[in-house]
Amino acid sequence: MTKAIRCNLSGCLAGILLFGVASAHAQMAAPEEGSWNIGARTGYSIGDRDLDSVPINFHIGYTLFKGKPWIFPEGALEIAVEPFLSPVTSHSNQEGRDASIEAGLMFSVLTWHFDLGHRLSPYIEGGLGILYHDFQGYELGGGFNFTEMFGVGLSYSPDDNLSLNVGYRYRHSSNAGLYDENAGLNTQSFLVGFSY
Repeated sequence: MTKAIRCNLSGCLAGILLFGVASAHAQMAAPEEGSWNIGARTGYSIGDRDLDSVPINFHIGYTLFKGKPWIFPEGALEIAVEPFLSPVTSHSNQEGRDASIEAGLMFSVLTWHFDLGHRLSPYIEGGLGILYHDFQGYELGGGFNFTEMFGVGLSYSPDDNLSLNVGYRYRHSSNAGLYDENAGLNTQSFLVGFSY
């Protein structure tokens, strides 16, 4: 599958999820205000410049409020931290490139869970974080980088305490000028997981 096809598929997924969000009209079914949740997600990340990995994200979240603020449909706002580890599965050996792992912490993940009035709930999310990698030859400077991400997804709650989810994330990483080399790295991730 070419990168152009993968990008088109990810754009289609995002469009379908956002269309579902825009047409949401129903009773409240999002997480309760003041509730905590923990969970995990994994999947596959496709990086530009032939650098792919398997992300393993742990999620610790707290629901700040629930309702219908501003212009959004009804839902709930959650703030979370996500420690992560991503073993590299594929990389280019051209130009002396090498890579095996990255690890980091997304420390300000904000998620808006749209309430459709039943057990399916689309969400949008964004966050900032830091990471460390051992990538060589990718013009990223040193191993310390900053990262930001935006994502969309869909959660299904078979009961009041468990949520299963599938989602897409776009992430950019760079060192913000800490090193002379700062080409940056972009990844698209397709994730599945659960939270309790």
